[in-house]
Amino acid sequence: MPDLLPCSPPPAPPRVRIDRVGAVAVVTIEDPSRRNVLGAELRRRLRTALAELAADRTAGAVVITGAGACFSGGGDLAAMPPSGPEEAAARMADVAALVQELASMSKPVVAAVAGPAAGVAVGLVCCCDVVVAGEGARFLLPFTRLGLMPDGGLVHSLAQRVGPARARTLLLEAAPVDARTALGMGLADRVVADADVLDAAVARAAELATRAPLAVAAVKRGLREASESLEDALALERAHQPQLFGTADFLEGKQSFFTKRAPVFSGH
Repeated sequence: MPDLLPCSPPPAPPRVRIDRVGAVAVVTIEDPSRRNVLGAELRRRLRTALAELAADRTAGAVVITGAGACFSGGGDLAAMPPSGPEEAAARMADVAALVQELASMSKPVVAAVAGPAAGVAVGLVCCCDVVVAGEGARFLLPFTRLGLMPDGGLVHSLAQRVGPARARTLLLEAAPVDARTALGMGLADRVVADADVLDAAVARAAELATRAPLAVAAVKRGLREASESLEDALALERAHQPQLFGTADFLEGKQSFFTKRAPVFSGH
């Protein structure tokens, strides 16, 4: 009987893992053998995880990161192009739903970027409130080198982060952006050693989780919906500030201010 050759185990299926560190939920995109590319299954799992955390009152903040040495390789090029117009439209609707789920989250969201973040994954990063990058992080926007337009909301979200003129240059030139350059232009908010990225992101998220939840939600909604004009911003303030005046959290914040102690907010 001939010797049997050992078989390599099949790669683990893509998954999204949620771990808790106190009030912080750490969401890890896991498909490291394929550089955490955001294929259909991972997009579905990530959207489900974000929806669950949005409704979880025990989660005060969220960190998003990638498994291994890569945040995410972006879209799954091996699965492109779609088979036809209907599949293409369904894919773009799926991507839009994921981006909207993340952008509409009322809790603080921190991106922990170690290694490359490419394509649509940079769109997810730009939807986060704080971006912590490792020294070895790279932001890749290769769309015009591939014959595609930016997706994942990048035409909007990248411009919000770095300004329209710089976003135009980055998207047209399609040159890689290293961590220090990203920090200088506002694409990243903090750069730390690669080994410290997740810890630094969790620490920042834990700090943000102590802020008044209803006020955080109002700030995020305002920046999302009313930051384009002064009139829109003032209208949003008129609609929401009177409600916040009547919350228990405002009374707690006011009392803690005068008594010089840390506030303890309830989200009410």
